[in-house]
Amino acid sequence: MSRAPRQERSEQKRREVLEATLRLLAREGPRGVTHRAVAAEAGTSMRATTYYFASREELLTEALLHYARTAIERFDIIRAPLSPGIEDPIEAAADLLAATVVSDLLEDRAGLVAEYELVLEIGRNPVLEPAYREWQAKLEGMLGGYAALFGSRNPERDARIVLATLRGLELEALARPSRKPDRVELRGLFAALLATLVRSS
Repeated sequence: MSRAPRQERSEQKRREVLEATLRLLAREGPRGVTHRAVAAEAGTSMRATTYYFASREELLTEALLHYARTAIERFDIIRAPLSPGIEDPIEAAADLLAATVVSDLLEDRAGLVAEYELVLEIGRNPVLEPAYREWQAKLEGMLGGYAALFGSRNPERDARIVLATLRGLELEALARPSRKPDRVELRGLFAALLATLVRSS
C-alpha cells in the first residue's frame, strides 16, 4: 500500500476527531471535551484521539485552528466579487460582511457557537491564546486589504473595528435564535459603519 493513501486516511481521521470536538464544544461547552467524549462523538477509539492529540489542551488548540481554516475558506468563497475597480466598494464590502454573518449563522451555527466557546475558554486556559492570535492576525490582514479598497487611510485600525462589529452582531444573533438573520438590515449597518470609518480616516 502506497504512503499517500495512508496519509490521506490519517488526515481524514484527524479531521473527524477535530470536527467531533467542535460539535461537543457547541453542544456541551469546553468542559464536555475529553478524549473519551470526543472518541465517542467521532465513532473511534480513545486510543486514536490520544494518538493525534496528546492532551486536552492540544485538542482544543487544534480544534480552534481547524475551525479558523474552514471559516477563512468560507470567507474566501463569499468575498470573490470584491476586487479593485468595483463601482461602489463600500456597498460591495457591506454586502460581503452581511453575507459572512448570514453564512456563519445559517450554514455553520454550531461551529460559530464552538468558536465563541473557545474564545471564552482562553480566559480560563491561556495556552489557547497563541492559536487565537494567529487566527486574529489572518482575519485582520484580510479585512485590512479590503479596508484599503473602500478608501480607508488606516486599514489596520478599521479592520479591527469591522471585525469587532461583525463578532458583536454574530453574538447578538446567537442570543436571539428565534430571529432569522436579515441580510438587508446587516448590509445597512455595515454600510453605515464603513462610510463613517472612511470619513474619520
